[in-house]
Amino acid sequence: METFEELLKKQCPHGVEQYKLGTICRKLKGTPGITAALMKQIANPLGDTDIFAGGKTHVKAFENAIPNANVITVPSVLVQSRGIIDCIYCDGKFTFKNEMWAYTSKNRNIDIKYLYYYLRTQLPYLNQIAAMRPSMPQISTFDTDSLAIPLPPLEVQKRIAGTLDKFTELETELETELETELEERNRQYGFYRAKLIQNGAPEVLLKDLVTIVKGKQLNKELCSKIPTAKSPVPVINGGMQPSGYWSECNFDGGKTTIAEGGASGFVNWQPSSFWASSGCFVISDYDRGKLSDKYLYYFLKENQPLLQSKGQGPAITHLHASAILSLRMPLPPLDVQKKIATTLDKFTSLTSSMQEGLPAEIFLRREQIAWYRDAMFNALSGRGEK
Repeated sequence: METFEELLKKQCPHGVEQYKLGTICRKLKGTPGITAALMKQIANPLGDTDIFAGGKTHVKAFENAIPNANVITVPSVLVQSRGIIDCIYCDGKFTFKNEMWAYTSKNRNIDIKYLYYYLRTQLPYLNQIAAMRPSMPQISTFDTDSLAIPLPPLEVQKRIAGTLDKFTELETELETELETELEERNRQYGFYRAKLIQNGAPEVLLKDLVTIVKGKQLNKELCSKIPTAKSPVPVINGGMQPSGYWSECNFDGGKTTIAEGGASGFVNWQPSSFWASSGCFVISDYDRGKLSDKYLYYFLKENQPLLQSKGQGPAITHLHASAILSLRMPLPPLDVQKKIATTLDKFTSLTSSMQEGLPAEIFLRREQIAWYRDAMFNALSGRGEK
């Protein structure tokens, strides 16, 4: 089979001409008046038209959902020009707000998928330009019109686009497989955790075993957004992540916290010293001769959905301590509790390593695709700009 280098030498023996994008493409205008609020009203999963309003705001709708919409029906590359700078390949019906623009071919000598992959190589450059704008990151039509695109014969363009399509398909397949594997692992872990926690031992009311206290309010504005040498201590409040970082702690590590407000009912294990703010409960005391700290944590984690359902309030829900203390916990002998906790620690470690490895594997595959994409475009040496 002919290699890409061989094809390039045969089809482009004297190099590849470069053209300014604005001179070889037709620019398509969007539809005025499209907003994120409007898109929420017209969104319809059965619609036949893609509607873009910038960033990740994208819905399906019927073609007549927006009066006088400029609906595009030819393969095109849509340029997102504000906030998130990106390009999207579109080959069905679509429209977009008028702060964007789309490119399509003026003739049959440009493969639109090739144009799309070329523009993806230019995103770092376009983002640099956008970052220099005073109000918010954005680019203009001049920034993309003036890009010099190498334009080899159509056969070479299709070869490049086809190769990158295959890489993208492989990446999508890998991502789907990894996510499916992670879902199965989590499902398996949940099954074993339920079995180990629901162990048939005599049940004891939690209020007879533990003491729960509420954290102490800390002004969020005083906290660091990231851990620093002066503020290394995570501040645990009502969310699923630390709300900031502080210089002092009010609890040592090795404790279970439960969100009181916000993500009420969310159960978390704090391995190191932390500051408990007023939006969370802390299991502060228990008889260590009767109860394993990690067994207690896994029991509460198993009951997290129940605790989340008990949150009260019209907007931001709040959990009462009584909802936690009224739980009945199976209490096997301490050595059995510790064995259960050790087993679940291992399951947690396996699942966590996969959760961390999944994004890393996907990132590496995307980097690999970007390397091949850039290598092919770099190989298209031009003889000057027209």
